[in-house]
Parts: sequence; C-alpha cells; structure tokens
Amino acid sequence: MNKKRVRLAILIIVGIAVITGVYSYRKRFSSESAARFAVVATIAGGRSGLNGASFEDPFGIAVGPDGAVYVSDGEKGSVWLIKPDGSASIIVQNLDTPSGLAVVNDGSIVVAETGAQVIRRVYPSDGRSEIIAGTIGQAGFVDGIGSEALFNGPVGVAVDDSGTVFVADTYNDRIRAIDKDGRTRTVAGGGEAGFADALVGTDARFNTPCGIAVGPRGTLIIADTGNHRIRAIDPNGSVRTIAGTGKRGSGDQMLFAATFDEPVGVAVDTDGTIYVVDSRASALRGCGWNLFPRVWTLIGKSDDGFQDGDISTARISHPAGIALAPNGSIVFTDNANKVVRGIGDGERLPGARIGSNDLPVLTPNASAIRSAAPPRWPFDPPDRPREIAATFGEIRGELTDSDKEAWFHNGLDIPGGYGEIVHAIRSERVLNPLSVADVGTTRERIRFPLLGYIHLRIGRDASDRVLDQKKFVIQRDADGGVTLVRVRRGTRFEAGEAIGTLNNQNHVHLTAGPLGNEVNAIAALDFPGIKDTVAPTIEPDGVRLFDSGWHELRAAEKDMRINIAGDIRIVVRAFDQMDGNAARRRLGIYRLGYQLFAEDGTSAPGFAGPKITISFESLPRDDTSAWIAYATGSQSGATGETIFAYVVTNFVRDKEAQEGVFSTSAFKPGNYTIQVFVEDFFGNRSTRDLLVRIGPTIS
Repeated sequence: MNKKRVRLAILIIVGIAVITGVYSYRKRFSSESAARFAVVATIAGGRSGLNGASFEDPFGIAVGPDGAVYVSDGEKGSVWLIKPDGSASIIVQNLDTPSGLAVVNDGSIVVAETGAQVIRRVYPSDGRSEIIAGTIGQAGFVDGIGSEALFNGPVGVAVDDSGTVFVADTYNDRIRAIDKDGRTRTVAGGGEAGFADALVGTDARFNTPCGIAVGPRGTLIIADTGNHRIRAIDPNGSVRTIAGTGKRGSGDQMLFAATFDEPVGVAVDTDGTIYVVDSRASALRGCGWNLFPRVWTLIGKSDDGFQDGDISTARISHPAGIALAPNGSIVFTDNANKVVRGIGDGERLPGARIGSNDLPVLTPNASAIRSAAPPRWPFDPPDRPREIAATFGEIRGELTDSDKEAWFHNGLDIPGGYGEIVHAIRSERVLNPLSVADVGTTRERIRFPLLGYIHLRIGRDASDRVLDQKKFVIQRDADGGVTLVRVRRGTRFEAGEAIGTLNNQNHVHLTAGPLGNEVNAIAALDFPGIKDTVAPTIEPDGVRLFDSGWHELRAAEKDMRINIAGDIRIVVRAFDQMDGNAARRRLGIYRLGYQLFAEDGTSAPGFAGPKITISFESLPRDDTSAWIAYATGSQSGATGETIFAYVVTNFVRDKEAQEGVFSTSAFKPGNYTIQVFVEDFFGNRSTRDLLVRIGPTIS
C-alpha cells in the first residue's frame, strides 16, 4: 500500500471517528438536556397571584442555597422572597427601580437599585437594608469608598465566594467591583458605549451591559445587551467575546455565528454552561462548551406569548432575569407576562401549570388604560384638537398577486410641525434598559411599559440639542452628530414632560398597550375635543363577490341579482373620515361584518344579527397576516393612493387571523340579500346591500 493510500485511510478513519463522536455527543447532550429541562411551570404571579405574589415588573432573580427565590419588581420598588414551600412575601419595599439581585454567603441580598444609582444590601431576616456603594440620586462615574463611588443606572450584580460584588454599571458601559471594605474599582470598559475586546480590561468597550454572573475559576460572564453579545472577563482582566455576531437575531449556531437580540440576564452552571435570557427575542438560550461549542434555544422556538408545560411548545415574553437553583432547575422572570417561571424535570420543579387566561398582560384592557390618565394631546396646548392621520389596523405596504409583504399599522398617527415638541400624554416610568431604538432614522422611538412614541428625535430639539441632561444620555461622534440616545431604566416622566421633537415624518405614531400586545390606541387614549360624526364610506361598486378560487362573480346583463353557489368570498372597499380632518385623509375601518336576509326581509338562519368578522380592538398574534384582513390591491403609506379592501368573510379579531368563506350550501335555493356593514370606533355605521340568488337560476 503506497503512502497516499495510507494517508487516505487514516483520514477516513479519523473522519468516521469525528462523525461518530459528534453524533454520540449530540445524542448524549440532547438526552441529558431533555431529561433535565423538560417542563416549564409558573412559580409565582399572574392574575390570581399564584403563591401570594403579584408583579408589575419582575426583573432580577436570585436563588439561595436553601432554594429560596428572590425577585425584584422595578415598578413596585420591592424585593420578594418565595420560600421553598411556595409562600411569598415582600422583604423590602420603597426602593427606586430595583433590578439585578445576588445572594451573598452570609444570606444577605445585594440589589442593584437602578433608579437610585446605588448598590444596596438587604437582610431578608428582618428587612434591614444599607447602601454599600454610590450616592442616592447622583449618576456619574467615580471609583472610591462607599458613597464616594458613583454609578450610572446599574442594572446587574453578582457576588463571588470571597464576597466581592461585581456590578454591570449599565449606562457607564463599565464593569465595576466592590470589595468587602466597600471600595469600588473599575474592572473593564470605559469612555463611551462601543464594542472592543482587549487584553487590558479598561481598553475594552461595552454597550449597555445589563447581566453579570460569576463563572468557574472567577471568570465574569456579561450580557452585553446593546452589542447583542455574550462577553467574558478573565481573572487576568482581559475581555473577550464568547458568543454573538453583534447583529440582532435569534439564530442557533456555533458561538461566533450565533445571534442574540438584547440579552439581558445570564447564569452560569458549574460545568461552565451559560444560560441567557434573550429579552427581545423572547427566548431562553444556552451556550455549551463541549466538543463543538454552540448556542441553542431552550424556549423561544415559536412566537412570544405564554404557554406552560412541555418545553418544546412553551412560550415566554421578554424575560429579564435568570438564576440556577440548587436542584438543577432554572428560574427566570418572565417580565412581559408578569410572572416568575421555572424549567426542570417535572418532578423537582416547583410551581403550577397555569393557562393564558390567568395572565392580565395577554388581555390588556383599553378602557382601563384610558381611564388611568386625564385626557391630553401629545402637543401643546394639550387640549387643542389635532387631526388623526392614521388608525390602528390599517394596512401598510401594498398587496399584489405575487407579494404579500404588507403589515398592520399598530398605532395612531397625529400630525404636527417639523421640530414640534412631543409631550408625554401620561405619567410612566421607563423600565426597558434599551427603551430607545433606531436613533437617527425616521423610525426613532421610545418605549414605555404602556405607551410608545415613534418618529421623534428622542430627547433632542430640531437642532439636536439635549432637552434634559438628567433624563437623556446622549453620545456623539467626533463631528458632534448623535450616535446613541439612552434613557435609564427607572427614569420617570410626568404627563406633559417633553420626550422629543418631530422628525421629518411630521407626525407622532402612538402605540398603546404592552409591547407585542398593543390595543387600539383610539380606544385606549383620551383626547380632548376629539369628534367623529362622519360615517365610513363604502366606495361605489365597493362590495364584490368572488368564488373560492378568487374569480369575481357578477350579475348577468339586465339581472339585478348575482348567482352564487358553493363557497363565496366577500370583499368591501371602504374608508373612514373624522370631523376636522382634511378631505384627502382616508382612515381605516374599526369593525366590519355582514348579514344575510331572506327575500321577505327576515334574517336568514344563523344570521339573527350581523356577523362581526373583522374588529381591530387588537392585532393578530401573527404579524404577517395582513393579507388575511385585506385583499389584493390594498395599499397605504406615506405616498401613493390609499386603498382599503377588506375580506369580510375572513376572521380577524381577538388576536386571531384565519381565512374563511360564506358557505351557501347551508341555505335553501332562493333570493337573498347580503348586507355588508362598516363601522368606526365612535359607532358611525354604513351598510351596502347586494342582491344574490343562491342555487339554480330562478325564472
């Protein structure tokens, strides 16, 4: 056998060994993971207050050696204790937006009190607390002992076995350490937000780091939230990237090819496995270190929402904190669902399997949002009526036979002048650490827990000058251009305070309701003097019938009735207008449906009243389903003609969207009238009758 054949044989043997090893590793890893993390359950919270706990902003979480779970609530300013027997109680309250938590060996709890700019220690036994570093109400950057040190909205904390406290000093973009004597020093990061690995920690750069954990051998693991990466600080002070490309996403890949979307919290197992709550992706991810280090998704393979039970179908919504329990299970704060949940093997996992009906966030009440704040417009004077330029549920983009890339408008557009100041229309506290997005684009926006404001220069006037230095953290390039705008978690805006100024879109887009569960803003917000006495318009020849294959059905010449049979689709072209609006404004319809009448005018069987098939109190969970509500040819946007052609035989309401038809087979042959109705939010209604003949032609 020659040397080439020998080398080839060796390569083949090695290749088989590698493939066999990979297969065996994946099979073993998959089996172990499935056995350990099989079931998701709710531990505390929800509408019924499971285990006696009720949360508004469950954020940080930590677990003691006895299995006790500690949870911070940033909105309520409290820290909860959930004992191993399931009972829950508040151990400290009246804090200013507490975030990350960590358990110390002596049983005390370290709290990142983000809104107060301090790091606090709490003693669960009697509720005593003390500030170990920072000065209440003073944001800044200073190393020093106790109150000499200054922080800038710290969000994450971790504690090692020696008692050293590590802090993700979020808006300073630094990692800090507080020793047992209370002295604060900088471990890594500096200057400004950015991204850079480095051999010397202070040469490295972070962008809004939020999560921190101590790993094996003292390595610090960082959720570098604004960089969408997982980073590490080694004991020698060097900073390296563990996983993530820096691009937003939720792709499972090898470590450096995987993507994250605002990872907020991290926890590290004893074997070095890292678990990540990927907040914007509504996912819980893992980073493994074995034969082929990679990122995988435990929960989050489907859309966000709520689902307990088997981990393969479980759903979560914008998780924030994560911790490992002594029994090997994972606990995390499911922030948008306002509950604390866990993942385990089904036997050692505490908690209960609850249904989505037990979650108030999944069914936000527009009238409750409306009644919680006095009426005002987002401009000054606050009581002067403005035009409404676009409403909830309208199509955006254009539907063609070959392109269904259209979407729903999820808010309310109120026009104003370029550079006009936009004011908060209700009092709210910012809770998302990255509440400002798309700075410098036409979509620049800020998100509060219940309201969103889009198409603004956040925190700046028309000349990019800062409106309030204390509320807005602005970063500029060498030429003075704005590159980054942040509002610290915990910052509170009162109704009427300036949020920003209108950019070149010349209107503010308002959203109402929790992120991903928006409700119709015109129902949820109260505007002084708003008036609509104008009934919607059904366009001439605006009601059309199609068979199941989308072939249009028309009446024969000189016949007033349209012959129909089988499954029928009904399309209506209509639009709304409001008092005071320009005549050119075409707004979307709030509610649509149809009814069937017999020839004598009585309601046909099954149609005692009109069937309401499309109703825009909320939007479908599937954000790609605009093509179900709207027919081909529909279009709307900043330019071009506005056409709203609704498929009223389809079902789009109550967060669902599905195709449907009017089945004529359920009715006796004969003459009937199909009456289509369209209605605006204020109850103004228009109808259009269409004469039809079901079954064989009647002479």
